[in-house]
Order: sequence, then C-alpha cells, then structure tokens
Amino acid sequence: MITKKHVCVFIIILMIGCNEKNNDVIPISREKVNKQPVASYLISMGNPKLDRKFGVEIFETPSTFKYLLMMYYDGTEQQDTLNVPDLGIWPAIEVKPGSDTLSCIIGFLDKEKVFREYKKLSATNDQLRLTTLKKYSLSPN
Repeated sequence: MITKKHVCVFIIILMIGCNEKNNDVIPISREKVNKQPVASYLISMGNPKLDRKFGVEIFETPSTFKYLLMMYYDGTEQQDTLNVPDLGIWPAIEVKPGSDTLSCIIGFLDKEKVFREYKKLSATNDQLRLTTLKKYSLSPN
C-alpha cells in the first residue's frame, strides 16, 4: 500500500536527482557555430596601420570539442586546430599571457573552473611556434 510517506520519499529523491549538475549530454556537433572568437590574445607590434600583431584568435567549429586557431605574427597568418577533451561539460577556452612578451598560453577550464595549460604560442627567431605543453586523456569510469 502506497502511503503519504512513500510519496514524500519519492518526491524528495526525484528533486535531488533533478538538481544534480552535469546530467546533460554534451553533443559532438554544435547546432550553431559562433562566428566571433571565443577567446583571443592580440598585441600590437608597432604601427597598427601595417597590421603587425602577435597573437591568436580561437573560433568554434561545427565539432563541439574542436576549435580553429587563427595565429598572427608580424603581418602573417597561420591556422591550426585545437582539440579539447570531453570532460562532460561545455568547453571553456581561455588564453593567458605567456612568460615572454611574444608568447601566450592556450588552455581550457576543467570541471572545477581551473585553467589547464594546453598549448603555447610564441614567436622566436622570427618564427611563429605552437608547442604542446601538456597532453590530456580521460580514463574510463
């Protein structure tokens, strides 16, 4: 026989389950791709009319965990991709200044909103260089 006590317990369990965070499945593909950079780091290298700059702009692609890197150095442009791990949350990409004037660190925020370094963009000996700082993999639950 179902009593009010059973109904109350069921409702409480249901409410706790509905309040759990990250129950949503993150899709592999984005429905809408943002045309604006989701993160960037750009510094001027002299006369702005000559479009001399160093840095990176990061754009979404149709794949949720893949980003397009538009990298700039002294009037030149280069492209590369950035693949971030599926942590069960929507990716949050950030770029922070590096240790040198012409460097920056590209990374992402984990579930605890901690910045995880991933790649370093730098300009040395008049060359743009993208270096992997750390590799990330997920272990099965």
